[in-house]
Amino acid sequence: MRSLAEDIRHRSDVELVALLDLRPDLARPQPADLTALAARASTRASTARAVDHLDLPHLTALQACAVTGSTDPAVIAPLLGTDEGGAAPFVEHLTTAALLWRSTDGLALSRTVVDVLGPHPAGLGPTAHSLGHALPDDLAGAVADLSPEARRVLERVALHGPTATVPTDPASRAGQAVAELVDTGLVAAPDAEHVLVPREVALVVRGGRLVDAPLDETTSTARTLSPDDVDRAATAAATELVALVDELLDHLDETSPRVLRSGGMAVRDLRSLAGRVDLDEPATTFLLELALGAQLLADDHALEPTWRLTSVVDEWRARSTADRWAALAGPWLDSLRASVVPAPEDGGRVNALSEGMVWPPVRALRHEVLDILAALPEGSAPDLEEVMRRLRHRRPRRMPHGADEAVAALLREGEQLGVTGRGALGSFGRLLTTDAARAGQHLAELVPEPVDRLLLQADLTAIVPGTPVPELAALLRRSATLESRGGASVHRFTETSLRAALDAGWTADDLLDTLSRYSAGPVPQPLDYLVRDVARRHGQLLVGAAGSYLRSDDPTHLEALLTHRELSHLQLRQLAPTVLVSPVGPTVLLEALREVGSAPALEGPGGVVSSRPGAPRITPRRARPVTEIAPEPSDEVVRRLREGEARADRQRALPHDDGPVIPALDPASSAALLREAAADRLPVWLGVTDAVGATRRLLFHPTSIDGGRVGGEVDAVHQVFSLHRITGVVIDG
Repeated sequence: MRSLAEDIRHRSDVELVALLDLRPDLARPQPADLTALAARASTRASTARAVDHLDLPHLTALQACAVTGSTDPAVIAPLLGTDEGGAAPFVEHLTTAALLWRSTDGLALSRTVVDVLGPHPAGLGPTAHSLGHALPDDLAGAVADLSPEARRVLERVALHGPTATVPTDPASRAGQAVAELVDTGLVAAPDAEHVLVPREVALVVRGGRLVDAPLDETTSTARTLSPDDVDRAATAAATELVALVDELLDHLDETSPRVLRSGGMAVRDLRSLAGRVDLDEPATTFLLELALGAQLLADDHALEPTWRLTSVVDEWRARSTADRWAALAGPWLDSLRASVVPAPEDGGRVNALSEGMVWPPVRALRHEVLDILAALPEGSAPDLEEVMRRLRHRRPRRMPHGADEAVAALLREGEQLGVTGRGALGSFGRLLTTDAARAGQHLAELVPEPVDRLLLQADLTAIVPGTPVPELAALLRRSATLESRGGASVHRFTETSLRAALDAGWTADDLLDTLSRYSAGPVPQPLDYLVRDVARRHGQLLVGAAGSYLRSDDPTHLEALLTHRELSHLQLRQLAPTVLVSPVGPTVLLEALREVGSAPALEGPGGVVSSRPGAPRITPRRARPVTEIAPEPSDEVVRRLREGEARADRQRALPHDDGPVIPALDPASSAALLREAAADRLPVWLGVTDAVGATRRLLFHPTSIDGGRVGGEVDAVHQVFSLHRITGVVIDG
């Protein structure tokens, strides 16, 4: 066989299925026949994708083939630190993936693979012979005799090179070290400003291997914990997270922080929220991102936009703890947003909830980190160093800038979310990668039943020994303030919190009766007195709109307010002995009166005391549904490829006076075939469209491809064609 295309056309169905399983992009969209499949496999884009998805052992084996110019396992084995038997499976895998192809002389690297690996595969430079450079007779001895500084410079360049810039100051330590390397012949000097480490020297420095990392990732230094201990810690974290998000939503509802003109939340507002929930800013940002992903908060897109709760919140709060957790964890798993992103080039700050938090590599990293944790024995808790080592082993060419910080943040998020417990993947966290709903169902079996009882204390606190049922949680959220969380939460009743309940429409009797129903004992007298006292004073002053009005049966009280210095900004004026009006809105008037110690209530249009209006919920903008296209079974794709190839064979068997049938190919596939033909100096048949759309067939001798154009000869006349006008290519013969 003389080309990769011919190799692929001669593969069995089993081999083609294996190829498509390793390189699924080759079948999307499905090629018409095996010729089109081979052309697509030869493109740089598909080849680069296949190389990028190799793990460290297979990538190193491919680089070893490029470095040695051989695909013989016995030849490349020393560079891998293994024997022929250990290298053979890697070569077989690379052949299955069509990164090596079966030529008449044995296995060979495709030109596209060589191009993708670059001029310095594995960071190795050219050989000394190709450089015309003389090496010391005893390389190992020459390296061993170097001074410590020269040895350090040589190791750095040999491992990360192969070139380095000569220091501007020859008298410096680095300058003297480079001069020593040049004098000993261990580096070549292609010009006055650079030095280059020949391939032979670099391999000696590396100990004869391409990489110093082990090719086997089975060794683990992770701590091992009891699975039950892991689940207990993960369940506690998941329960705590749901409570924190719930509390954060309350604070957001109270403050309605503004949306910055550039998007996101102001640093001041973020710090305020972090202080309220007693967390640091990164952890609070993570909670906000979770709420955003679950569509619990959104930009209201008003004239002066603010961050507001959505109509989804009430539905979310009515669910069980496990279901609420699943509603947060599911979107997190596939989100393109990160709570920690690489710093911008301008050194600025990325605000929470802004579009700057979108970092596409995070989704793949998140899945890979969870896969790494899932692959370890149950109860294993690896540290960041081991996770990064395993990640680099899995995707050596796909490590984005800032991966260390991103993975550290993902591990923290997993712990905060309850996906991990004490650093190990929990049982429901293991299910999350496949089905968030099932993970939530499993969590429901671990979470204690919610409680519908509380302990009312004489010090005006209430203790809830567990997670409250939604109805009790709603009552406490409206009438008390949270003092502490944990296995048992503590809530405190204050005048302000009780006034909020009265503003919501509760009466003193309703509130006390409801508290009594949930209480394990009678309502303590101090709490009973506080509730009734706040209720008695609540509504002594009635606020309406004029902008707004203020009326009372006590003219003396109104006179005092009218002359109060701290209320002058309200511009109060008297309409009657019992009525004052103000140009400000009712809510502003209400708050100002309370700041000076009064206790007014809102009055509705019919003269009836009404509850204080809460911030209206907004409807979240529904994200466009993502339709997941399940990959078609590879054997079915191969069956249709065989049918297409049979049709093409029948067409080729028909007599054609002007050359063979030319299959339709996309520009990338056509370019790959033309590049291959140009390198082998083979003629091809082209299908080319002209300016009016008519297609011509030409016997073409390609010589160069550059900038979307291909040059060559037709009937000994040089011509240039745009790739987008080429409908297909067939190598002649």
